[in-house]
Amino acid sequence: KNNKQKAASIHSNNTNNSKKMLLQSERGTWRSKAPVGGLRHRPAATTNATAKNVTNVNASSPHVQSGWSESTSSTGSETNSDDEVANIDQCQKQATVTKSSYSNDDVSSTTPRDSAISKSSIKIDTQKDIARDTAIIYEFGGPVGVALLMIGFPVLMSYLFICLGSHAGHLKNPFDMEFWSDGLRTIFPSWRAIKIYLGFNAFQYVTAASLPGVKVLGLPVPSLGGKQLEYLCNGVATWYVDLILIFVLHEGGYFPITSVVDEIGPIMSVAMIWGVIVTLATYVVGVVSGKTHRMSGSILYDIFMGAVLNPRIGNVDLKMWSEIRIPWKLLFFISLSAAVKDHEINVARSVDAGIPTQVWHLFGGLLEMNAIQTSPPLLFMTLAHFLYVNACMKGEECIPTTWDIFYEKWGYMLIFWNFAGVPFSYCYSSLYLLNRSLDNNPIDHSTVYIISLFIILMAAYYVWDTANSQKNRFRMQQRGTYIKRNTFPQLPWGTLHNPTFVQTKHGNKLLTGGWWGIARKIHYTADLVMALSWGLITGFDSFIPYFYVCFFTVVLVHRVGRDHIHCKEKYGVDFEEYCRQVPYIFIPFVF
Repeated sequence: KNNKQKAASIHSNNTNNSKKMLLQSERGTWRSKAPVGGLRHRPAATTNATAKNVTNVNASSPHVQSGWSESTSSTGSETNSDDEVANIDQCQKQATVTKSSYSNDDVSSTTPRDSAISKSSIKIDTQKDIARDTAIIYEFGGPVGVALLMIGFPVLMSYLFICLGSHAGHLKNPFDMEFWSDGLRTIFPSWRAIKIYLGFNAFQYVTAASLPGVKVLGLPVPSLGGKQLEYLCNGVATWYVDLILIFVLHEGGYFPITSVVDEIGPIMSVAMIWGVIVTLATYVVGVVSGKTHRMSGSILYDIFMGAVLNPRIGNVDLKMWSEIRIPWKLLFFISLSAAVKDHEINVARSVDAGIPTQVWHLFGGLLEMNAIQTSPPLLFMTLAHFLYVNACMKGEECIPTTWDIFYEKWGYMLIFWNFAGVPFSYCYSSLYLLNRSLDNNPIDHSTVYIISLFIILMAAYYVWDTANSQKNRFRMQQRGTYIKRNTFPQLPWGTLHNPTFVQTKHGNKLLTGGWWGIARKIHYTADLVMALSWGLITGFDSFIPYFYVCFFTVVLVHRVGRDHIHCKEKYGVDFEEYCRQVPYIFIPFVF
């Protein structure tokens, strides 16, 4: 009887302590850095016995240890167990988390929501995350479809390049054997092309591994038990080194930048072959080492989608490196090469015509150069590709939280497209403009048309850049990993303060502030407008410069459909509420 009385007394004291803690929570003395399954507590004081218990529960949670926090991707872990859920349930019984338990960075005052999540909902969400990360979903038509894509991509790229270079951009009969016999000679690999392309790749790896930069953590990886991988983001440093080196090599005559466009066909072939080699090597190494993930059982499909999730050599994540450093830099250097080539052609023609060439004296006369005579359309393309690659470099710390890095495996789809597809198919506008100049038939637009396209490009870029910044910085703020940087340019409205969002029962927040309250995929809209401008600057005599915007539209529509299914399955009614608040996908008030 005495023991029962003591137990009742202890229970009463614990109940009173819990009530005190609840009052502390409501007064804001408890603050949460980021929700973990709806719960993550940081007691202001731990003298209270119950507060100590809560602290121990949090410390025992693998969520807290691995820094799990809000993101738009799965946050489940294979290490979650019934014991952990029980601990969380015990924690919930001891304290109710209200809006006041969030820090100012985590909650917008315009969307107060109770973040407490029941034991059953946490368990279901965790199971969903694990299932989603390991589920095999056939896309692109399954094994047959991806086999056709792996054959079709190189053939299509070769066909369009031959039409562009040998037939003034006009589409020809692809079943004409003479077309191929003559055209393949222009793209056959050469030793010079091999040295240029592989040398570029090697240099990009060395700089990525060695130059200083900020280190950020990616999203928790379910297959690694919630581990967050570290990424060295030194893209800005490597970018500036690239620009300085290119200038020195070109001006010194060691490597004229025009060599790139002079060897563009053979370099493209080397890139395609290299993409296939890296794809097969990665697959074999992954299978042999036993580090495969989410395998379908179909060799063709797994080669296309990839066998490994996070391949690394040293401190370089190959997936992020190949997605950021190779394609966009190479694309810019192709356009820069075409612009310089066009300049040299126009200078030579002016000399032949007896027209005096204006000379610029730079840096107090230390450097002399001919006035730029590149055509406005090629200057437009050089600027367009500069903006793109510079945005990737200055905001590289936002890349580790993207879907490609978190979820997609490193297979043919990413490898081939980043090593070959992006740089050698997105450059069609630049090559078409240069070929027209070489044929002494340059593209000529009115001043009004040119200025209008420049304005459209810059406006679309502003929306695209700031929308991506808002989204990724919001993610990083929720996870406590946001780093304020002064990389150029930092555009106004790139960071949101106290934005609105939909708090999901899953624990994640769906942003509805800034550009993301206007349309759910506003950044895709801006991206497509930029892509369209790349075609419009070339006129309307050839379809090939418009291939990029057509292809990109198909890719983005597919991506939107996949994302909608993924989010609806993951968030349920909360996603429906999000769609109600932001009803338009691409174009506000239209679609």
